[in-house]
Amino acid sequence: EAPTVGSPSDGSPLIPLDVLRGKHFTFNSLDSMSGIIAPTRDLEALGESLDIFSERSESGGHRASIVAIAEGKADVAAIDCQSWANARRFEPAAEAVTVVGWTRRRKGLPFITARTTPEKIVEALREAVAATA
Repeated sequence: EAPTVGSPSDGSPLIPLDVLRGKHFTFNSLDSMSGIIAPTRDLEALGESLDIFSERSESGGHRASIVAIAEGKADVAAIDCQSWANARRFEPAAEAVTVVGWTRRRKGLPFITARTTPEKIVEALREAVAATA
């Protein structure tokens, strides 16, 4: 069992190439910022690529990636912080998974509401979100 690696306080990436090289990388989907685009960009910044992995597979979701790692079907995945927090609360397989590195800090996920939400409510939602920043 490896100890969990904490997030760098300055938001810089912490990519353990020696840990990742030759591993089976699973990702949720090809259009996912957190699942594949961010790791790709951070690896490229280090002069590397997804080719450091011996195998790559699409899991269909962050939770599925976590389960695949816990079951030994994959070795590593990149999971956004919100999905990881939810998995730690609700997905038993997360107990068998540990954090070994971090991609660079990026903008978070958007808050959304229905197009039919009254403008007065939309404005109140925007104000509430802005107040937490």
